Amino acid sequence: MDEKAFAAFLKKKGKKTNVIERNIRLVNTFSGYLKKKFNKSLVDCSPDDIKQYIAALEAQKKSPKGPLYVLMNYFKFTGNKELLKCAATLRQTRTEKSRSVFLLKNFMDVDQEYVNVLANAGIKNVDDMLKAGNTKAKRKKLSRELNIPENAILELVKLSDITRLGYVKTKLTRLFYNAGLDSPQKIAAFESDELYAFFVKFVKESGWDGMVPNPKDLVGNVASARALKKVVEE
Repeated sequence: MDEKAFAAFLKKKGKKTNVIERNIRLVNTFSGYLKKKFNKSLVDCSPDDIKQYIAALEAQKKSPKGPLYVLMNYFKFTGNKELLKCAATLRQTRTEKSRSVFLLKNFMDVDQEYVNVLANAGIKNVDDMLKAGNTKAKRKKLSRELNIPENAILELVKLSDITRLGYVKTKLTRLFYNAGLDSPQKIAAFESDELYAFFVKFVKESGWDGMVPNPKDLVGNVASARALKKVVEE
């Protein structure tokens, strides 16, 4: 690995020195694993090698999410789209497994009467909402059966979709939605620094009652958004 070039890449992305050092250290750890296990270099790495490495970490009761995020940074640096997609998919899968299922009633500024009607129909959390309303036909049917406006159902579906980013809950989900970033696909179009500047401007101009999201969190949000498949039909 060209450590100097990788460090320069990370620095350009706004990473601090300790974060850069951690990225280099973890990539070198992975490189050592490849050499010892398969007698391979990073250049010869395959998706299966990454999967086996992650399986080995989990067998040792170690969380793979940090190492996977570092590998995502590295494969962005090298421009290897196949390995970047592999690392991102593995990380997203583990993020979804570890997250608690968010309840619809905990969303900010939603009509609780509609939420109660949905709950009585067995639609209580974001997973239920995405399953029940991810297509136009489903939302139309739900609206007719429960006497809830389609636009109210769509709002809850979109809010639920945003939570798939991970670590985006009550207030931050509403901020994304109110700012017009109501789908992972729209968020994925930004670089993290651009997204931060976007929110700084939005919060200032809208009078949003809250803080601008942490730039470090937005890096993860953008990475997650790019790894997610589209599940909501508008």
